[in-house]
Amino acid sequence: MSSTTACRVAEDDIVRFETDGVVCLRNVLDEGWIEQLRAALEEVLAAPGPQAKTYGGDGTGRFGYDTFMWTRNEVFWRLQAESPIPRITAGIMRSSVSHLMADIAFVKEPNTPNTTPWHQDQPYGWYDGRQVCSVWLPLDRVTLASGALEYVVGSHLSGHWYRPVDFADGKDQDTDEFVPMPDIDGERQKYNIIHFDMEPGDLLIHDLLVLHGSPGNSMADRRRRAIAFRYAGDDARYAVRKVGPKPIWDPGIGHGERFGCELFPQVWPHARVPRFWERPRVTA
Repeated sequence: MSSTTACRVAEDDIVRFETDGVVCLRNVLDEGWIEQLRAALEEVLAAPGPQAKTYGGDGTGRFGYDTFMWTRNEVFWRLQAESPIPRITAGIMRSSVSHLMADIAFVKEPNTPNTTPWHQDQPYGWYDGRQVCSVWLPLDRVTLASGALEYVVGSHLSGHWYRPVDFADGKDQDTDEFVPMPDIDGERQKYNIIHFDMEPGDLLIHDLLVLHGSPGNSMADRRRRAIAFRYAGDDARYAVRKVGPKPIWDPGIGHGERFGCELFPQVWPHARVPRFWERPRVTA
């Protein structure tokens, strides 16, 4: 399988990422990749990992997610070891390397009212630095009606780190590490909010400090399946937070250390990505 666009990133796309906090790259993965990822995601949903969660949809729909699929599924592993995505992220970050920090599956079934609250990714994660980014890859056609991501343009440049928000109830997690989340939906006219209609194989790449969220999936006949990936570049370091998610197991590195251990492998330039899916292990 191959990409249908060049692996190198245009300077205009890098500048847009740096100024807006998000850039959409079209038609990056071909249908072969998408079909295999759809099948792999169904395997993950049928046998969820230890960090998987599902939120009820008030009697309709379902919103769920899972993490670190690459450690137990060959297709997700191959995406990191063989696809153009890691090289693209290194280019976007202006980094000589790209390390994988996590992959995350998000599924909003038809008629799912659950919104994804406004948030930044970096306060949730185990990564400090400016050369960090997220890739969001849809496996279905995505519009605002089916739950497209919305972004506050340029919000990554505010200098603020906002408290992680609970996806179940939308409330800030009480911590003195970060500041309270503003009421964006209550004052939408104050913000420059954009979204991207997308096709399978398109990529969204965003800064981990840009504010973003999404509505529910109001479509009766369309799922919203997407995979997100977090990457770290040259200046990024492992961070231990007081609140928020944790890695699937102890990575064996300490706060402030560089990435590159087995759980956070170098994926560009392509190196040996551990084949955890060949050697099942007990997670913490």
